[in-house]
Amino acid sequence: MDNSFLAIALLALATVLIVAEIFIPSGGVLAAGMFASLGASFYFAWLAWWDESRVLFFGFTTFSLICIPGVAILALSWLPKTKFGKRILLEGPKEEDVVPFAKEEELLNMLVGQIAKTITPLVPGGLISINRERIHAFSEGVIIEANVDVEIIKAIGTRVMVREVRSDAKTTQTENDHSVVDDGSSKQTTSTDTQDPLDFDLSNTD
Repeated sequence: MDNSFLAIALLALATVLIVAEIFIPSGGVLAAGMFASLGASFYFAWLAWWDESRVLFFGFTTFSLICIPGVAILALSWLPKTKFGKRILLEGPKEEDVVPFAKEEELLNMLVGQIAKTITPLVPGGLISINRERIHAFSEGVIIEANVDVEIIKAIGTRVMVREVRSDAKTTQTENDHSVVDDGSSKQTTSTDTQDPLDFDLSNTD
């Protein structure tokens, strides 16, 4: 059999083996066969053309060294589009699947610091209402009852983290109540202190 034919045939076999290695992972067995075929191809090319035309020999080897990586790159780029490739490769999320969530998170970030009202109890997740819109929210691990004012403190994905707002009026009223109680008790103590139990009117005694 002609050495030039064997050189070309073994180069074609090496190309097939590298493509097979990409589509059918064999743990390196097919890749080893590819290198063996390529080496044998160079050997028969040397026998066929080294003495007759070294330019042809170097042209064949150069073409081989360009052809094998080029075919491998084309196979790798085509692999994800095949059914087999989709099974073995994890396809990343599409832009239209990610951008809407990013826009929604950006809108929720604009609500940070504002006051909303709970629609359902947060245990810790639930619904809140702000600007006549319902938003999914969750608390800091505590239960918040419905119809309670909450402050939006953080936006995470498509939800917001909230914290219950303590009413200033209630706090002020509580402080006033304590002050009234303290004043009453001090007055009572003062009046009690002014009446010495040992004092009595001697004018009524003869």
